[in-house]
Amino acid sequence: MMVRRIVTLILFLSIATWVSAQDTLPNFTLVESGDKVIISWVNPFEQVIQLNVQRSYDSLKNFTTIYSATSPQLPQNGFSDRKIASNKVYYRIFFVLDGGNYFFSPVRRVGSVATSTSARDVNNINIFNSTPGDNKFVTIKIKDVVYRTIPAYNFKSFRDSILLRTQDTLIAVTEELVLLSPYIFKEAWRPSTFIYSNRAGYINISLPLVNERKYSIKFFEESGTMLFDIPHVRESPLILDKSNFIHAGWFLFELYENDKLKEKNKFYLPKDF
Repeated sequence: MMVRRIVTLILFLSIATWVSAQDTLPNFTLVESGDKVIISWVNPFEQVIQLNVQRSYDSLKNFTTIYSATSPQLPQNGFSDRKIASNKVYYRIFFVLDGGNYFFSPVRRVGSVATSTSARDVNNINIFNSTPGDNKFVTIKIKDVVYRTIPAYNFKSFRDSILLRTQDTLIAVTEELVLLSPYIFKEAWRPSTFIYSNRAGYINISLPLVNERKYSIKFFEESGTMLFDIPHVRESPLILDKSNFIHAGWFLFELYENDKLKEKNKFYLPKDF
């Protein structure tokens, strides 16, 4: 019993350390755990539409995608890869923002020391020693739109103002181009009391006075594409099989009572359902 408690404690501490140590895109955390390599990250961007984990065995080139996130916009995520005997295994993350801007993370090798640069740091561009006579400029874009073009010698003041006074994010694409991602406040999601997923991945439908009122439900993909509908819910509680939803991720629904919209909400099905 004592051995079991010690093992459980060690496992708990390992998981806690991994979660607390997650780095922020465009960086990521690489941790070896037993026979697995865990790639994890914190996503500060609201508009990520694609995110791939890529691996190379022999060099810093020839990367192939080994994981595509089904919900790339999640604030925290990760992926475990089988551990290779050689430490010459390289990883990087490729992600795309709404509007078409795409980025590659720094390349990390198994056994390498994690970098400390976060997505809000832009100290990796060599323009802070610029002077008015250099005639260098930095373009700041929001998505594909030019927000501002400023002399390079003024960029440090601009950067400090953004990072200290706002929650916006800056990413240096090159020494002449910086992407500004405005912070978008989102109200905390509250699960529905009528339609929700349980731990086993099944969808529970619980409606009051179902014999006296006409309820109908429409289900949609997160993109808004309609999946199917239930024209008339005739019993409650009702459980829908998870296989109706084909894959894991977020799903939207509209609940109608007597042909009037009662609630619009969403629920999440975990990946291992």
